[in-house]
Amino acid sequence: MNKLDKKDYRILFELDRNSRQSINELAKGTALSRDIVAYRMKQLEKAEIIEKYITIIDFTKFGFQIVRLYLKLQNTTPEIEQKMISFFMELNNSLTIYQIDGYYNIAVGLLVRDFFEYKTTEELFLQKFRSYIIEKQVSIFLDYIHYSRNYLVEKKHHDYTAISTGSFKPFQYDEKDLELLNYIKENARMTLLELADKLRMTATGVKYKLKNLEKNKVIVAYKILLNAKALANAYYKVDLQLEDLSIISGLNHYLLHHPNIIYQEKTIGGSDFEFDIEIDSKENFYRLLEEIKSLFPQKIRTIQYYQALKIYKYSYFPEEFLNQKTKKLPPKY
Repeated sequence: MNKLDKKDYRILFELDRNSRQSINELAKGTALSRDIVAYRMKQLEKAEIIEKYITIIDFTKFGFQIVRLYLKLQNTTPEIEQKMISFFMELNNSLTIYQIDGYYNIAVGLLVRDFFEYKTTEELFLQKFRSYIIEKQVSIFLDYIHYSRNYLVEKKHHDYTAISTGSFKPFQYDEKDLELLNYIKENARMTLLELADKLRMTATGVKYKLKNLEKNKVIVAYKILLNAKALANAYYKVDLQLEDLSIISGLNHYLLHHPNIIYQEKTIGGSDFEFDIEIDSKENFYRLLEEIKSLFPQKIRTIQYYQALKIYKYSYFPEEFLNQKTKKLPPKY
């Protein structure tokens, strides 16, 4: 694909705000013709800049929570590390698996009903690989906040909406709700007719279910899985340990208004303040860190970060979530 222009970036921005909107709605929002929008979307998909159209789900409404595991390795080989990755890939409840460059080497996100379930998984892993683990850190997600990718467009188009996925308010669901979420988890643009055919329902029935899931904040957004590398951007995760917790409200304001910050994590067992960035150079990343230190002088104890080298898995609806009664353990090595 040729170099992207402002029209491409505007389409990406609008899809990241709501990837389920129609071509006509996108045309109106971008001030482009319907044919131009449709053609450019196809080109962005073909170039794998848009990898998927994803549905953001609040798993806490189903009694699940996210546990994150950081691993620092020792005395490994590429083959051993691949076996570790494969262990987590085979789990039904793995959400994310990253190879990272920083203090830790692997980051894993798991979806669990309770901490006993997590502990069982951790023990299985350590039985196989303990000798290669020099340090691990476990944290529990209270909230996973999504921001708009405002760096894609001019400031006049910025959207300062923050989307939360940590309500912990139970939702009464049925099998069709789960099936519907499974179909649109990584294909948010499926039409009502396509969904109706797969679910063996009427289009009206599917529309009602979708609206109900949106109304109850089970579905909190429709976004895109964007290939940041294809845009020459790097992905960084930043963890701050604070000297003064009173600056958290100021940091929240900074995150909301910085165009490159796309996620914030609120955790137990993690850092005092955590956020994620997509940015075009190390120089600009370091400049951002210096800006934070200047805005909050002597209020931050330490800044730790890592860069995502390779994403092995990024699932929005693990198999364990759909099949909640069946456990699948990883294979033996």
